[in-house]
Amino acid sequence: MHRFAPLSILILVTLVAGCASRSAPRVTWLGDGVFKSPTAQEAEAYCRNFGAPMRFLGPKAPGVPTGEVTYRCD
Repeated sequence: MHRFAPLSILILVTLVAGCASRSAPRVTWLGDGVFKSPTAQEAEAYCRNFGAPMRFLGPKAPGVPTGEVTYRCD
């Protein structure tokens, strides 16, 4: 039973690290490189994961749009 102690500790540490990390942004792939997210902040977080600049699509007013957004990670 003692040989499973290191494995148990490793699993416990992995679970704690997974719970402490940030949640993944909610993203829906619409096809042809276009994505949709519930907020502009989640869209920015998704593109930042790849180090790519984000470009909002559709008719939007200047500034950061509110609500659901469509975008590309260029």
